[in-house]
Amino acid sequence: MQVPPPLLITADGNASYLTGGHAMLQGLRPTERPTTQSSLPDGATLLRYTDGLVESRTRSLDDGVTRLRQHATTHRHLPLHRLCAELAHDSGDTRDDITLIAVRTPIRPQFG
Repeated sequence: MQVPPPLLITADGNASYLTGGHAMLQGLRPTERPTTQSSLPDGATLLRYTDGLVESRTRSLDDGVTRLRQHATTHRHLPLHRLCAELAHDSGDTRDDITLIAVRTPIRPQFG
């Protein structure tokens, strides 16, 4: 099963897919997987999701991924539970199951 890459949305609205360390999920046996590290800026939101969120019978996978990026960026200021509900609702004509996990880094106060 191919799991789409995580989507990182910064507090100022820049969005990018994190493709480093990305691999297919196969079986239950332990296996070597590529790894990578990324620093998440303050106030960033990271989305992990299954293909059911972006695949549809009425649009291409590329269109679904683009739509997710645009919609997530537009609604990035929502509380996480509302953001997830909005993205799941907007997934459109899907008959596949959807798993969506969102985390947000806190904004640290600036002293000076």
